[in-house]
Amino acid sequence: KSTLIQQLNGLLIPTAGSVDVNDYHIEKKSKSLKKLHNLRKEVGVVFQFSEYQLFEETVLKDVAFGPLNFGFSVEVATKMAVDALKLVGIGPELYEASPLELSGGQKRRVAIAGILACDPKIIVLDEPTAGLDPMGAKEMINLFVNLNKKLNKTIIIVSHDNEMVYNYCDETVVLAHGKIMYHGSTLDLFNDVDKLKQLNLLQPQIVEFKNMLIEKGFKVSKEARTLDMIVQEVSKQVR
Repeated sequence: KSTLIQQLNGLLIPTAGSVDVNDYHIEKKSKSLKKLHNLRKEVGVVFQFSEYQLFEETVLKDVAFGPLNFGFSVEVATKMAVDALKLVGIGPELYEASPLELSGGQKRRVAIAGILACDPKIIVLDEPTAGLDPMGAKEMINLFVNLNKKLNKTIIIVSHDNEMVYNYCDETVVLAHGKIMYHGSTLDLFNDVDKLKQLNLLQPQIVEFKNMLIEKGFKVSKEARTLDMIVQEVSKQVR
């Protein structure tokens, strides 16, 4: 998965075959720095260990680095950085702090702000909630949902967390041994017991709960993927 992620914005060039992202076609012989430069502006990657992406003296300088690198003036880059930091919930009191002194959750937010400041069309996140407490993980996921729904960003999440994938992702791609084993609707995947067994994936707890209700004679739709939605459907039948 790490190899795939790094090829989505040209950090790695394929040694065989090709990679197509939006209007960009990258293959072994691709050496156009301008093409790769433009691709990296459209596809931002946030790695699992986000602290490795932080290197500047202050939070504000770190987030402004991307826009500066893409040719924006200091004034414009700083404004873009401030706007991005606001989006991820980092306040002015941390702008002059060293990014290396932040908490794990704050570092991840700053790393995401550094990507958002460049205004990419696609944001790729590697295990974005790993190491976060439940509240921090929920806040992080809500941030991605808002970026997708309100700013129309395409969000690609690499994760082993089936519960999160089931709750938030529209489509799922299952990779094993370098091959695509499944690509399609997330709801279809996690509601197909045979397919999950075939792919060696665990059912999310909420799906197990739904199946128990169905076995008891209740009708629960495939689209009911949260406890609140299930309660609404079942309560009507109880009445």
